[in-house]
Amino acid sequence: MKALLKPLFFTILVLLSLVLGGCDEVSKDPLKVGTVLWPGYEPLYLAKEHSFFEGQDVELIELPSSTGVIRAMKNGSLQAATLTLDEAISLLVSGVDIVIVTALDVSQGADMVIAQEPFTSLNDVKGKRIGVDTGAVGAVMLVGFLEFAGVSASEVEIVPLSIQNHFAAFHEISVDIVVTYEPVAGELLRAGGHRVFDSSKIPNQIIDVLVVRRDAVVHYSRQLQLLVNGYFSARKLMEKDQQAALMLMSKRSDITKEHLDKAYEGLHLASLEENRIWLGRCGQFMGKRIQNLSKLMKTHGLIDSVPNDHLICDATWVQEVVQ
Repeated sequence: MKALLKPLFFTILVLLSLVLGGCDEVSKDPLKVGTVLWPGYEPLYLAKEHSFFEGQDVELIELPSSTGVIRAMKNGSLQAATLTLDEAISLLVSGVDIVIVTALDVSQGADMVIAQEPFTSLNDVKGKRIGVDTGAVGAVMLVGFLEFAGVSASEVEIVPLSIQNHFAAFHEISVDIVVTYEPVAGELLRAGGHRVFDSSKIPNQIIDVLVVRRDAVVHYSRQLQLLVNGYFSARKLMEKDQQAALMLMSKRSDITKEHLDKAYEGLHLASLEENRIWLGRCGQFMGKRIQNLSKLMKTHGLIDSVPNDHLICDATWVQEVVQ
């Protein structure tokens, strides 16, 4: 009997050591999430303000541009990021394996093309200097605008311009037109600019999502659930008392409450129910959008190839949110 028990006991010890060793793989460090200044991402900071992220479990890191966020995702200094869908596609094509865990918003006018003077005809676009951030979302907007105007890229002068320089370049008239987004877009309109095109003309092409590196999903699963829970708790606060939420977000973002409220008019913030459908039925919804947008980006030379896998949704965390 003892002879039989010894190998069984040894087997149990081995299994326990494997289980306990596996537990050590779960990270106790904070989940580092990269963002840029964009109204659609502010509910994350509202969640932080209300301490919905326990202790130091989630670290939100705001960077000056999405280029910096993408770079940090590539080198692994960030585990998660808020990106536009086209930026997520570019990241995938570059070889970074990511999954979409939350759909944040759909731009329905918050991304704009703003001109110094109103156009009497779309032919007025020809020969103009167009300032645009050369990141993916700027390129998608530029492609949509030029197609709308019936003008080719060779008939305009493209001026690479980071988002931090949009207002100054427009104010100094070093560009005739700028492809931009809120909150800078609102500032330009209030300074006398004229909206000549916006994202409502290219529906469902500019979608903001929360993505996570696939190699971080298991290690940061607990922190990731806190992040998604906190985000939707903040969204609930926005629905319950919009003015109070706007006040807090306004202080953090340094955008006036009125201007922030105006910016949200051009955004559809995806609900929890929409998330469960869009991500849970990826092939019918988000995956199809990824596939269509990838083809568009490839056609216009924004990416060299389409992603091998467009079904990169993971609805695990939105399904677990309790409200």
